[in-house]
Amino acid sequence: MNNQCNHRLGFFLLCVFSLLVQNQLLSQDLEPGFLSAMPTGSNIAIASYGYSQGEILLDNTLPIEDLNSKMSIIGLGYFRSFKLFNRLAKFDVVVPYAIGDYEALLEGEEAATTKNGFGDPLVRISMILIGVDPLKPQEFFKKEQQKFKLGVALRAKVPLGQYEPEKLINLGGNRWALKASLAGSYTIKNKLVLETHVSGWFFQENDDFYGGNVSKQAPLWGLQFHATYIFKPGIWLAASIGGVRGGTTELNGVEQSRMKNNRYGLAFAYRLNNKNSLKAAYTNGLFTVSGADFNTYLIAYQFLWFDKK
Repeated sequence: MNNQCNHRLGFFLLCVFSLLVQNQLLSQDLEPGFLSAMPTGSNIAIASYGYSQGEILLDNTLPIEDLNSKMSIIGLGYFRSFKLFNRLAKFDVVVPYAIGDYEALLEGEEAATTKNGFGDPLVRISMILIGVDPLKPQEFFKKEQQKFKLGVALRAKVPLGQYEPEKLINLGGNRWALKASLAGSYTIKNKLVLETHVSGWFFQENDDFYGGNVSKQAPLWGLQFHATYIFKPGIWLAASIGGVRGGTTELNGVEQSRMKNNRYGLAFAYRLNNKNSLKAAYTNGLFTVSGADFNTYLIAYQFLWFDKK
């Protein structure tokens, strides 16, 4: 592979990080580079560590006030790209393990607890509809990338995480959740990438909620914008802003709360070599009317390999 191909591979490596790295609250994740182009037959293993502090509300039907949480999440993931319906498709799965400390007022009384265990894994399939041809590596790195891209994604949150209905706080949700996304991006002079996403989370009813109750949640709508500046192949900085609205919760048919908040974030990526890369990211709340308000620090490592010819 010549130097030009190496540079383009480096940019691809770092862009794809943002497709996989998870924020601590998945309904409010900020993902620059969601529409990154890549060859078919790409495989990526990823390991990440994230630390969050603040009002990390795992379920906003809980009767909790003045919540202060500290949570560490270790994430392990796998990504693969392939050809589907003559389009570039991507599959990824992420399994989180969380260690959390919680302090709050529960019905007016001080309470504290610690939770360690697996959260609900996430599985996603996405497809770039416009702007990328599904090509193998030897063809992909010879082709000039198009400026405009349009893609869709479907993600499922699988209820396999730690959940005990007799416990007030759990790391799993005991319900399926499905997220549908539409994203578009435009590249200016091969240096600046502008990107926007619209999405909606849809939730299954939890009929085994704490205390034998039934919990429901209306769809949660999200919108986010990203600007990524490429200093040189393999080194880039992204600034992001996003917000969520809706997600009204009900407990036994009685409305509890709805979410309305915005977040901002920064991400920096650095290519070590053709197969190894690092990324650091930070996110925080811009303003919160209702819902979670917390900040997150994250670092991630990924390893890339292609299918054998």
